[in-house]
Amino acid sequence: MDVRCGIDIVDISRFVKIVEDGNTAFINKCFTASEIEYCESARDVSKKAERYAARFAAKEACGKAIGTGLMSEGVGMHDIEVVKDKRGTPGIKLTGGALTHAEEIGMSSISVSLSHDGGIAAAYCVMLLENNA
Repeated sequence: MDVRCGIDIVDISRFVKIVEDGNTAFINKCFTASEIEYCESARDVSKKAERYAARFAAKEACGKAIGTGLMSEGVGMHDIEVVKDKRGTPGIKLTGGALTHAEEIGMSSISVSLSHDGGIAAAYCVMLLENNA
C-alpha cells in the first residue's frame, strides 16, 4: 500500500471578483454543472466565492496527488469533481484523464478535506494506492 497526497491554497478574493463580474466562461471552464449548481445556491457573493475557491483548491490538490497536475497529461478541470454525500461530506469523483491516470498508478481510494478562513480556501487530498507505481 502506498499513499499520495496533494495540498493547495487559494485566495478567495480572486473568486469574489469572478462571481461579481459574472465570469461564466471561467466558471464553466473550471467547474462541472453540479459544482456550479451547489456554489450558486449560496445566497451571497462571499459564500459563493468560498465554495468555488475550495473546489478549485481541491482540483489542484487532487491533480498533485495523481502526479499530473491540472491541464496536463490529459487531465482537465472537469475530470476532477467535488461531490458531497448525504451528510454533506466532500468527496472526489474522477472521470476522463484523471481517472485513467489514477487507475494507472493503482488508486484504490481518494479522500479530500476542504477549508476556508481568513480569505483563504484550502484543500488536502489523500489517495491510497494498491501497488507502488
